[in-house]
Amino acid sequence: MRPPAKALVLNAEAVLTGSTEPVAFVFGPEHGAISEQLVYQALKEADRKNYARLFVVGFAIEGNARLLVEQSAEMGVPATYVQATPDLVMGSLLKTTRASQVFSVAGLPDIKITKVPPATAGDPHRWQVQLVGLDVFDPASMMTSHTTGTDVPAWLLDSDYNGRVFRATQAFFPRTGAWEAMQKALKAQFEPGVFDHLSGDTSAPFYAGEHQQIAVKVIDDRGNELIVVKPLS
Repeated sequence: MRPPAKALVLNAEAVLTGSTEPVAFVFGPEHGAISEQLVYQALKEADRKNYARLFVVGFAIEGNARLLVEQSAEMGVPATYVQATPDLVMGSLLKTTRASQVFSVAGLPDIKITKVPPATAGDPHRWQVQLVGLDVFDPASMMTSHTTGTDVPAWLLDSDYNGRVFRATQAFFPRTGAWEAMQKALKAQFEPGVFDHLSGDTSAPFYAGEHQQIAVKVIDDRGNELIVVKPLS
């Protein structure tokens, strides 16, 4: 990898093994998420300089920016989002080896949105979200693994996403068996359905908000945050 000549936004360029076409890299901020504006500017510059692909690397990415990455081929240059592990901010405290996987490529969370009848007659209909699963590419085995919605460490729902700030309105922790221990620690009795719901892959019904769109954030096994935004239409 090397710095590109006369670059405005792009940070590096390289030639992939087995190819003769150069590819470009843009790195997001150390603290914060990659913005839609950064992705847009990088795509425009990569297209202008005839790069074969753009790799967008960062610790987190905004929902609209991730959507732009997925639709990047329409702008002339296909792009791939590469998630950097948060361990990198530890600097010299992080021990790395050739086997370390500090970067990963993951697909957008796959969700299903359905209409739900209103709670009472005359009210508007409600919505419900199901997390179907998540695909993660393992560079060590060169295989893609699928994780179901009931086997992710955590996922969160923003039922009225404004496109700027993710505000969790429902939270779920499917992969844990700690609910019984938590109930004992609280020294209280709860309806069994409460914990079944918190460890499930389907949200509670909710009404559409002002912005008419939802966002789902999934936390994968490496601690990466993967977000998908969908309109309620």
